[in-house]
Amino acid sequence: MTKPIKEVEKIEQLLADPWAVDIEELWQQEADNPDPDKQKLFDALYTYVLDKRQEDIINENIL
Repeated sequence: MTKPIKEVEKIEQLLADPWAVDIEELWQQEADNPDPDKQKLFDALYTYVLDKRQEDIINENIL
């Protein structure tokens, strides 16, 4: 089964610009979702976005 193009595009956009993402919404989705697999997905996305934001802040302060 292949993923619909729209879903893939949304994920790519999410990964491309971590500052455009509502990080609190990702955390809330993880906390409220009853499906353990979806919780893991939202946790991974939250962690990725948070890490990218932290990298940006660190790189700004170094320059």
